[in-house]
Formats: sequence, structure tokens, C-alpha cells
Amino acid sequence: MLIRAGVGGAADMGVYHRRAVLHVHGNGQAERLPLNLAVWVLVSVWRGFELPYGLHGTVMVTGPQSEALDADLVAEVQAVCAAVAEVRAEWQDRPPVGENAARAELLVSDCPAG
Repeated sequence: MLIRAGVGGAADMGVYHRRAVLHVHGNGQAERLPLNLAVWVLVSVWRGFELPYGLHGTVMVTGPQSEALDADLVAEVQAVCAAVAEVRAEWQDRPPVGENAARAELLVSDCPAG
């Protein structure tokens, strides 16, 4: 129930890292929830390639079986979120020239490797 409340609806689980589970809004795209760029970057870093689809809405990251996330992964999630927020703030003065450039910039934005 806590995860459902946290993501704002029914949650789908995604495993993109062996020590983490993402709980994603199950109907986020259909409900036109915003694209979660930070989570998209995090998953792309963890998988080692650009995720070909977006994750929409609020996402909760836990350890396996909804246990607490290990401290090193908490730090990694926070670092990726901070890096993405920094890039997005820079875009206020210097927007990317297109979607491909934006994706590339996000993926090289000093995000730690998983």
C-alpha cells in the first residue's frame, strides 16, 4: 500500500539492477504523467545503454522484495537525480538543439556508472 501511495496508483515493478527494484506508475504514460528523466537516465546508466522508452510519473526505488535500498545505491540514485536536475537547470538558458542532443547530454552529465 505504501508503494501504491508513493507512485500515485497501481505500480508495475521493473528490475534494471540486480540489487534494486523500480516501482513505476502502472498507467503513467496513458494518464499523461510527466516523463521522469532522472529515472530514465538512472536505468540507462544501470543497463549500459539508452533505454528506448520512457518511464512516467513518480517512481520509487527499493531493494529486492521492497526492502531498504543499500546505501551505495541510495547515493547513486541521489547523484543521478542531482546531475539531471543540474542539466535541466542549464537548459533554461541554453536549450538543447534537439531531442537527440538532449538525450546525449543527459547521459554524459557526470552520472556515476552502475
